[in-house]
Amino acid sequence: MGDEGSLINILIFAGLAIFLFFKLRSVLGRRTGEEREHPNPLEGGSVAPFRAGGVDPSGVGGARPAVVIDNDPNLPQSLDAKLARIHAADPSFDEKHFLAGARSAFEMIVTAFAIGDLATLRPLLSSQLYGEFGRVISERRNRDPLDAVRFVGPIEAEVVDAKVVAREAQLQIRFASKQLHGGQTEPPEQETIDVWTFARDLNSRDPNWQLIETSAGL
Repeated sequence: MGDEGSLINILIFAGLAIFLFFKLRSVLGRRTGEEREHPNPLEGGSVAPFRAGGVDPSGVGGARPAVVIDNDPNLPQSLDAKLARIHAADPSFDEKHFLAGARSAFEMIVTAFAIGDLATLRPLLSSQLYGEFGRVISERRNRDPLDAVRFVGPIEAEVVDAKVVAREAQLQIRFASKQLHGGQTEPPEQETIDVWTFARDLNSRDPNWQLIETSAGL
């Protein structure tokens, strides 16, 4: 009888334990929609979408400062970030390859402009800039003889700005060079500094860039 009583007690306690387990699970195992997600300290924070005006309208009791984000157009960007946007828009873009081509284009354009070689200039310039160069060359022909330009030493080139406007990629390049004009024989002490902007239509299959703007006359 004692063994039967012990067995009955064990069964009763086991039944209570099972009942409590399912009861607790029904309460703690559900999400009510009011629980807060706890961020993983090893994960980076998510980037909030940019909101014009610099405020987050979801703030309680009034607006609170917006989260600082990378795509806020009012914030300055590093050159690396700007070049990353160029590469994102044109995965084939390579900065070193581009600068090598830009140095060659710079020498060709300066040389062709000096002697009035419009045929060489045509594919290297935008239509608007080609027209401007053509007018200047015509005026010079009537005023002064056209003199060749020679370069002394290497041409230095570096990217100083980059952006994507609509579907056009634009790169601003700073050139530093030493040039001999006309009958000059001695290399100049000071370098000639030019800042040129090249552009390429990202919708075009043509991989070539064209000069669209210069900061100073040649």
